[in-house]
Amino acid sequence: MHSLRGNQRLLPGAQTGRLSSPAPVKRNRPCSVALFLLVVLLVAPLTGGCAAVGRNSGAAGGAARPVEKLPFPAAHRTTAGPAILEPTVVSYPDYRDPLIWLNRGMFAVNDVTYRYLLIPLSTGYLRVIPAPVRSSVANFFYNIKMPVYAVNHLLQLEPQPLGRNLLRFVINSTVGLLGLFDPAQSHWNLARAETDFEATLAHYGAGYGIYLVLPLFGPSDLRNGSALVVDHFLNPIIYLSENPQRTIIQGYDFFQNYAPAAEGYETLRRKSDDPYIFFRNLYLQGVQRDADY
Repeated sequence: MHSLRGNQRLLPGAQTGRLSSPAPVKRNRPCSVALFLLVVLLVAPLTGGCAAVGRNSGAAGGAARPVEKLPFPAAHRTTAGPAILEPTVVSYPDYRDPLIWLNRGMFAVNDVTYRYLLIPLSTGYLRVIPAPVRSSVANFFYNIKMPVYAVNHLLQLEPQPLGRNLLRFVINSTVGLLGLFDPAQSHWNLARAETDFEATLAHYGAGYGIYLVLPLFGPSDLRNGSALVVDHFLNPIIYLSENPQRTIIQGYDFFQNYAPAAEGYETLRRKSDDPYIFFRNLYLQGVQRDADY
C-alpha cells in the first residue's frame, strides 16, 4: 500500500482526484552499513534502466519521498472529509511490469482483503475513535520510529533534518508524553523530516526497477520493496516487544495509518474499468512525479 502515506505533499489535481499526464519514465539486528551497501549493490543493477528517476529524486532532497506505504495514492486522502474522486489517470506510456501475472493475482487477493475486511473495519474505527485520539496514536508511532528517519538522513548526508529529528524525539518523548503529543511542532515549530531507505536508494541513483504488488501493502516496486525490509529492522518496535505482541502493534500501526484513506480505494476501484491497470498507472505516475518534484 505504498502510495497513501502520511504527511505527503498533495499532487496536482488532489482536490478533484484528477491527475495530470506525466512525462514518460525512462526511469532481528539493526541494519548495518554493510547491509546498506549490500542492498544498494543488489538493487542498483536491477534498476539501472530507471536510474535517471532515482537521481532526480535524490537531487530533490530524498526526504521528500513519502514514508508510509498504503494501497492507493495520497492525492485521494483527506482529513477534512471525503474528496470527489474520479479515475481519470491516463495510460502510463512506459512501464516495467514483467511479473504482471503474479501481480494481478496478488492484487486480487489484496482487493478482497481491502473491501471485505480492512475497509469495513476502517469505517467503524473512524466512527468510534475520536479524531484527537487517532492523532495521538499517529504521533506516538511517528515518534518511536525516529531511528528510521535518523539513520536514513545520516546515510543521505543530511545533518540538518537529522538534528531536527533528534531534537523532536527528545522534546516529544518528554514534554509530549512519549510522543502522544507534538509540542516540538506546535510550540517550537520543528516540522517533521520524514524519509526512508527508499529515499536513500534514490539518493544514490537507484531507479524503481520493476512494478510489484505486495501483500497488503499493495502497489510497490523493487526499490520500495527492498527498502521496506531495511526500514523494518530500523524500527525499535521489533526490539522492544516479542511476538505476538510485536505483530499486533505493527499491525495496528499499519491499520491506523490506512483507515483515513480506506473509502477512497473503493470509490476509485468502482469507477475504473480495469482496477489493476488503473492503480498501476496511478502508482507509476506518482513515482515519476516524485522524481520530477
